[in-house]
Amino acid sequence: MGRTTGRTKGRGFAALAVVVPVLLTGVAACGSDSGGSGGDVTITFVWWGSDGRANLTKKAVELFQQKNPKIKVQTSFSAYQAYWEKLATQTAGGNPPDVLNVDSRYLAEYGGRNVLADLNQGAGKQISLADVNPELAATGVYQGKRYAVPWAQNTPAMIYDPAAFTAAGADPAKGLTWDQFADATQKVSAAGGFATRGATDFGILDTTLEIWLRQQGKQFYTPEGKLGFTADDLRRYWQLAGKFRDTKGASPADVTASYNTSPEQSPLGKKLTSSEFAYDNLLPAYKKANGKNLSVAPYPTDAAGNTGQYRRPAMFLSVSSRSRQQEAAAKLVDFLINDPEVGKIVGTDRGLAPNLKVRAQLAATATGNDKTLYDYEAALEPKLGAAPPVPPKGAGAIQKLLQRTYEEVAFGRMSLDDAVNRFMSEAQKGLS
Repeated sequence: MGRTTGRTKGRGFAALAVVVPVLLTGVAACGSDSGGSGGDVTITFVWWGSDGRANLTKKAVELFQQKNPKIKVQTSFSAYQAYWEKLATQTAGGNPPDVLNVDSRYLAEYGGRNVLADLNQGAGKQISLADVNPELAATGVYQGKRYAVPWAQNTPAMIYDPAAFTAAGADPAKGLTWDQFADATQKVSAAGGFATRGATDFGILDTTLEIWLRQQGKQFYTPEGKLGFTADDLRRYWQLAGKFRDTKGASPADVTASYNTSPEQSPLGKKLTSSEFAYDNLLPAYKKANGKNLSVAPYPTDAAGNTGQYRRPAMFLSVSSRSRQQEAAAKLVDFLINDPEVGKIVGTDRGLAPNLKVRAQLAATATGNDKTLYDYEAALEPKLGAAPPVPPKGAGAIQKLLQRTYEEVAFGRMSLDDAVNRFMSEAQKGLS
């Protein structure tokens, strides 16, 4: 589950659910094949993200090449949605990259169709997870096979404007109930003449629904790959979001509908709201876009001490099962995860370093945004729960279904009950 996705509007659930399976059918065995045994080799490495992320990643790759002069790495990157469209096309064409980023939503999709190598076997054994938290490391395992390893750790968070909430008499950093958060957002909206709302409407976010469900002792998906909540649960969640919307504490429907999950294009990034649920490592990008001294806080909760949050793999690194250079590919993955110099280069752009020894070294000297993030997760550490099971095939389509259906409610084009029934019916059909 995540909030790093782009928006895809106007597509039906069925089309979204089948696009990846169709493209992955009948994949030919291939990959980079430059160089021979013992000679120079070339591997390809792709990821999603911004230009800033690309610059940091390329520096890390350059360091790898300096230390491994016989391995050349060809890199490319895209925005999130374009990344998955391009990756599906490459895979269908029999030319997948050797090393690739994978999101938890698509791990079952690609791993379950044997596009990704089992890193518990063969070349993958050289990737060391000895210094990675076992719970975090386990998030890359699907049906007993390790298809991915976490490149970073983050956790969901409320990113907010402390000045605006202090003026409203609230301190999210100390923890709020959902009612306290609702009251604070109304006051923040009123103080700005309702031009800037207190919060971005969270009814469209699968991540926030997941955290809210965990606070109720439930989960988004069961280990068997079914919905882990009922129609009544979804109704109560959307009623909660509606409370914020109806009292003008949250963004209006037109702002919510234009929601783009990149911090620069989000309502908070565009100064249309004063808080937004996102991932903590996105704080620097939000601050740059918004221009104010934003900070991070745990989720509101009505369950004492249970924020519903967990150690989340910000993104995974995987090796293509079709790669002819799996030794070199696995060496790159191990390097990116465990090398201390890489940790310094990439910082907290993707989240905290997965290697706990590297993380401790970086935390000891962290300043600015990095220190804020290290301190935030350190304070949360005792409260973080176990990560949920790997989302089933079709999770990416269900995320978009949730967004699209909730927008109908926000605009008043569909009743709450009709929207709940539609979502549950289509989601269950997509998972069957």
